[in-house]
Order: sequence, then C-alpha cells, then structure tokens
Amino acid sequence: MYHPRGGSARHDAVAWGYARGADTRGVDLIQNCEVTGIDIAQGRVTGVQTTRGQISAKKVGIVVAGRSGQVAAMAGMRLPIESHVLQAFVTEGLKPCIDHVISFGMGHFYISQSDKGGLVFGGDLDFYASYAQRGNLPMKEHVMEAGMTLMPMIGKARVLRSWGGIMDMTPDGSPIIDKTDIEGLYIDCGWCYGGFKAVPASGYCFAHLLATDNHHEFASGFRLDRFKTGYGLIDEEGTGSQHNLH
Repeated sequence: MYHPRGGSARHDAVAWGYARGADTRGVDLIQNCEVTGIDIAQGRVTGVQTTRGQISAKKVGIVVAGRSGQVAAMAGMRLPIESHVLQAFVTEGLKPCIDHVISFGMGHFYISQSDKGGLVFGGDLDFYASYAQRGNLPMKEHVMEAGMTLMPMIGKARVLRSWGGIMDMTPDGSPIIDKTDIEGLYIDCGWCYGGFKAVPASGYCFAHLLATDNHHEFASGFRLDRFKTGYGLIDEEGTGSQHNLH
C-alpha cells in the first residue's frame, strides 16, 4: 500500500514539544517519579502514592499505554487488555531510496527512511504477552523475511539496532476512553498499535472527559463497559486489529 499523505515524526521531538507546551500553561511535570499506589476512600479516588511522596488529587487519569493493566490493578481493577511487545528496527545509513512510508499488509510490515539514511521498519507483535521491552529472535526473522519479500534490495543492509515497546491490546482493537467505577478515576488506554499517531485526538478527547465529566462526541463509543455487556463493540466480529495474537 502506498499512502502519499502518510508521514512520520520523531517521537522525542513530539514528546518534548508537548512537554514545553504543557509547561508554559502551568502544568507540573515530575520526571523520574514512579506511581506505586492509588489512594481510594469510600469509592472515590483521593490521590496517588509515588516514590517521591503522596500527591492528593480529586481526579486521576491513567494514561500509561502498555502498563495500563498494572497501574489499574493498583485500584483493584482488571482491564480487558493484554500487553504485547512490538519490535522496531533501524539499519545503517543508506543513500535516499524511500521518500515516504510504505506498508505491506500481507506481511504486516512497514518501512520508511530517516533523515540520517537509516531504514526504520517493523512488523507483527511478539507471540506472547509480556512487559519486557525486548523482542524474541523468531519474530526478528519473521519481520526480516517480510521486508525481503517486499524489497529484496534491503538484504545487503546491516541492522544497527532493534528495540521493543509495549502495546496495550484490546479484544476489539479499539481504545478505551472512559470513566471507571471509582469516582474521579479515568482511563485512556487500549490504543494497540496506534497510540503515537493518536496522541493529538486522544489527548483532546480525554481532556474533555476530565474537564466536563462527559464523553466527547468523537469518543462516545470507546466505553469500558462494552466488553462486559457486549453492546457497542467497535469491531462487530470481535477480531481486533490482529485477532490471532490477542
């Protein structure tokens, strides 16, 4: 598939851009501060415990991607989510050969070229649930084979490094943006493969929910209870974005 309007963005630059924007608007950003517990009294959230002390709050939002299940468990919740590792790879620098993003549906493979000339590519999830941010060798081989099928020319390029990120996968392949049964506790998770791409819209809709206590019209279908009632599943077949893996 060739998508001429497709593009890519450097994730560090995006994260720091949002951080600077939030800072100028009075948001306190506390780095290297791990949440160790969620305080609840009489069915209502009252704050969070961290490695740097307790923080009181009337409202708490959980937006931690692949760690959503772990953090929600601090509040006694079990989410309909499995966490899987998704690997990515980058090669040595090459002369310009790809000026856009290419995806290969059959191989579940994508590839683009960075400003430094490295080919950045990836493919399927690893075949088991894990919080480890490193991938297994069989999946590396699978992704390389898909890449060679699409572009045999990359076979001579040397891979410099690979890494893994944790994907929060829902049964129907669609996110959760909703209030929880605990008053004052909200959650935005289950973005599967699309979390980074969805940041602007996801953040806007979640901020609307936190501020007004009502769903934004664009996110009204992403309710948590759809997995309990079976009503309103985004994917009617329940197959999700990669049904054989979760």
